[in-house]
Amino acid sequence: MFQRAWDQYFDESPTGSPSTRWIGFTGPVSGLHSSEQRLNAISDLNVLHLRAAYFMENNLAAIDMIRGMGMFGHALLPDLKLPMIATRDVGDYAAQRLLDLDFPGKQTRELLGARDLSMAEATAVIARGIGKPDLRYEQFTYDQVRQALTQTGFSPKKATAYIEMFEAINAGLLAAQEPRSPQNSTPTSFEEFVQDVFAPAYHGTAATA
Repeated sequence: MFQRAWDQYFDESPTGSPSTRWIGFTGPVSGLHSSEQRLNAISDLNVLHLRAAYFMENNLAAIDMIRGMGMFGHALLPDLKLPMIATRDVGDYAAQRLLDLDFPGKQTRELLGARDLSMAEATAVIARGIGKPDLRYEQFTYDQVRQALTQTGFSPKKATAYIEMFEAINAGLLAAQEPRSPQNSTPTSFEEFVQDVFAPAYHGTAATA
């Protein structure tokens, strides 16, 4: 999702080179673009770049907040719909394509999860799944999120990079570019993720290896 958006602005630069307006304002995504370009530069190498949507597992970081504050706070807009995907679906898709080896040349594939949903909608699903019907979502300021990230061990530079990414998502700069289709949709719904992963982690009953 995010990498494709970077390419859009890259390609639309009037000079055919990266537009300085966008460089450095997508946080960690700029590094993904660099990695893709390096792989694409290797001749006779078949490459399939998987551009996955927002990981459902990112929401696990809110568990301590939900337990301690009774709310789910994040920098993302409450009503902005975005695709969310379970990481197990990314792994399953990658494994199948590696088994098939059906990607000659340099190709990309966005993976958009089962459907788009907003943070408010995701919070409502979590609320039902963990038995806390009054759980609400609140958008935090970027400064609040930056402070929280540094308190959990992020370096100031890394925290700033993530804030840039959240700002870009909220502004619509990082978004899926492929229309949703059976080819880029994956099976795990957010409800299934909450039942199988989030709720067990919240209640302390998650399976361990």
